[in-house]
Amino acid sequence: MVMKVEKNHKTANLKLVKQSNLTLVFNLINENQPVSRASIAHATGLSPTTVSSLVDELILENMVEETGMGKLSGSGRKPILLAVKRDGGCVVAVEIRDGGFNLEIFNLEGASVLYCNREITDYGDIGNIIADEVSEKCCEFGRLLGICVGVPGVIDKKTKRVLSTLIPITRDNDFFNVIRSRFPDIKVKLGNESSFCAYIEKTQKKEIHSLVYIDINIGIGAGIILDDRIFTGAFGNAGEFGHISIDINGERCKCGNFGCLEGLANVPAICRAAGVSKLREIDTSDEKSIEKLRGVCRYIASGINNIINMINPEAIVIGGEISCLGEPFLSEIKKELAPIMFAADMERFSLEFSSVAGNPVTRGAGRYLLDRIFEDGDFIIE
Repeated sequence: MVMKVEKNHKTANLKLVKQSNLTLVFNLINENQPVSRASIAHATGLSPTTVSSLVDELILENMVEETGMGKLSGSGRKPILLAVKRDGGCVVAVEIRDGGFNLEIFNLEGASVLYCNREITDYGDIGNIIADEVSEKCCEFGRLLGICVGVPGVIDKKTKRVLSTLIPITRDNDFFNVIRSRFPDIKVKLGNESSFCAYIEKTQKKEIHSLVYIDINIGIGAGIILDDRIFTGAFGNAGEFGHISIDINGERCKCGNFGCLEGLANVPAICRAAGVSKLREIDTSDEKSIEKLRGVCRYIASGINNIINMINPEAIVIGGEISCLGEPFLSEIKKELAPIMFAADMERFSLEFSSVAGNPVTRGAGRYLLDRIFEDGDFIIE
């Protein structure tokens, strides 16, 4: 078995080095199971003694188990193979949305074991409501190792408070710290939902190292992957794609800006342009319907071109409710993009709808948490 791993040259303290190495070994076992200690040492460059010590700790934590003997390639003893103990614990991903939240539980292999949603009208005590739901739902899936919460809004890195134009959570709502206080002994992380959507897309596109996920629903946001890692900017708020100004003389947005893309091309705006009440009522196979949406496609193409000029990613993926409009709608966006995009980028750049099954926010948050299960920190600043 051949595994390629980039060497980690961080000059961190011993605790951080151990956390990093534990994460590295756990993820290698998860991705390549069943795998031997010798293969892990070869892939990571860690000494056999260090690998054995880390594996022993993972076994003691009930996260990894020995599964039997492997094949012998030469003389000597057969290697003992290792695998993740799928029922050794679980992680929880939560997506806070308009009208409530969605919750998904994953085992240690990253497989979904439960998905549910909860409707609420009063967000004032949402921290305790989420904590109660986690406690109730996780009891049958073993030890809880972490919780990751995705929100559609700007997150203050210092206070962990959220400012959102989409959900009624005010700056004085300390829901994240409420959740963290209810689970003081586990990892609890917070991030923008679009970043988690971008993360799950990246895990399915191993050959791509820079990607932007555009999430078009009631709101519009973006998650950014640069050099295989989530990019959130200096203060954690990169990706507010919906609040770039497409028309400086346009209407004032809730954010204070004028002519924001969100107001011109979100789902309600698309429905208004098409003269329907629901997105799924639009027949994009009908040329007349596409004609009505041409202006919206032009707005989206203009926003995408700004991303290309600023970040120059290898791929842009569009997700959210808008995906139901299918290939005709995407083709129209590409037609509007072609005349304004640098010709040099066109052959190398890809634009597509998301193909991720299930809820990309909870799937991405769960995968992100498992990939960093031993790392400290509660905010996804990379």
